[in-house]
Formats: sequence, structure tokens, C-alpha cells
Amino acid sequence: MKRATIAVDGASKGNPGPAGIGIVISDESGNVLKEISEYIGEATNNVAEYTALIRGLFEAFEMGFSHVVVNTDSELLARQINGQYRVKNEGIVPLFESALDLLGKFKTASVNQVAREKNKRADRLAGKAASTAQPVLMGEETAKAREGRMTQRLSVRTSARAQFVDITHEVQAAVNSSGASDGLCTVYVPHTTAGITINENADPDVPRDIMDTLERLVPRGAGYRHGEGNADSHVKASIMGFSVNVFVENGRLALGTWQAIYFCEFDGPRDRQVYVRVA
Repeated sequence: MKRATIAVDGASKGNPGPAGIGIVISDESGNVLKEISEYIGEATNNVAEYTALIRGLFEAFEMGFSHVVVNTDSELLARQINGQYRVKNEGIVPLFESALDLLGKFKTASVNQVAREKNKRADRLAGKAASTAQPVLMGEETAKAREGRMTQRLSVRTSARAQFVDITHEVQAAVNSSGASDGLCTVYVPHTTAGITINENADPDVPRDIMDTLERLVPRGAGYRHGEGNADSHVKASIMGFSVNVFVENGRLALGTWQAIYFCEFDGPRDRQVYVRVA
């Protein structure tokens, strides 16, 4: 396989709100090889569109393609990637940089704006994902979750090597499905190169400052003994920790006005899991 055509789209119900991505990967003959429709949590349309682009490029690279043509109906996304518009939103900069990095892995790559009617398939997949903001339960007995006795599993798809993902909405959805009115919600990350933390959700510079500080404290190439190239990721994850506890009062997470729960990725992009249990 040499050349892939990737149709991408992102959707947000509320902008920001529950968001999803839609991706269609086809070969040179137009045969659809892969379709992706995934909920990504609370996000803006722009973030969802960039996330779809990054995920589509990553999947095509993993499938062995060396040339890609990306089609999107987002004028903003296409013009930013092609250098016609500057990226003014600081929260988009890491996604923009990740997209450029992935595009550079192919022998040839282009991102083109197409009319919305020519991107219907990806648009439909993104819209469907944004409308299904439900946590995935471990096991089939959802009644146990209603009694607060079942661990629930959330899926998190990251789009950069280092990234903070706000999962507050998803954790609250898990609390809702547990039926618990009062108790203690434990949020646990079962990974060694990812962590979790609670911090400010109002200013996107706060998580970026935390990531920058961790990078200064634990730089990527510092002569570590671990031979897999991600020793810094293990150290950063240990610094952040692997679980947080939040009180539940009247069915709501008792977070402060400016607090959010962040999944902390240090070795992405990857498909990750987060466990939530209310007791």
C-alpha cells in the first residue's frame, strides 16, 4: 500500500460540548479500508477536527502508507495546516504541531478543503460519535453499576506524546450511571507512562505550564538506563500519580469552581483506559 485518501471530520454538540471524530481511510482504488467513529470527550469543533486529522494520519502511517491525501470540509483546519492562517488559539498549538509532525513522516502529504457534501461519510461518523457520550462498562451487568459496585472503564484516545485531556465530563457521566448520591469517586489510570491530576480548567496555559515544567525537570533525552526510549514518560507519570479521589455529593463530583480532572499522557498518541468506581 502506498497512497491513502483520508476523509476527516470533527463534531461538537455545543462547541464546546460532547465531541466526536469521524475518519474514512481509502486506498488508491477508492476501497474503504477503515472507518473510525469515536467519542473524544468535551471539546470544541476545532479541537475535534484536529484530533480527527491526527488520528487519521497516525492510522494511515501504522497501516504502512507512504503517501497521503487528507480531505476535510474545515476551511480553518486546511488553511492553518497549509500556512495560510496563523494558529491564534493557544490550546490548538500542540495539536497543530502534532499534525505537522505526523505529516512529515510521509513521503508526500497534502491536506485539502472539500465541500461538505463531499465529506458526508466522515461527517456522519463524527456526528454519531458526538451523540454517544457514554462510558464503557466493564461487564454486562449495568445494574451493578447502578448500585455503585462496578468499576467503569473510560476510553481515552490521545493525540500527542505529551497531552493533558480533560475527562471531567466522562467521569461525571460514570458517576451518573452508578446511581450514587453520596460517596467517594476513585479515578485510576492503569498505565505506567500516563497519570492523572486535578487542576485548573479555566486557563489552558495551566496544563501547558505543568507539562513544560515536567519537561524541564525530566527531559526526554537525558541518558536513562531504560532502553525503550520512554524513560522520561515513566518518571513523569510517577510524579503526577496514578489515581485521584473526589467526593460525590448529591450525585455530583464535589470539585472546586476551577477544578477539572485531567488524564496526563506522556507517551502517546495511544488508546488509553481510565477506571472509575464510586463507593
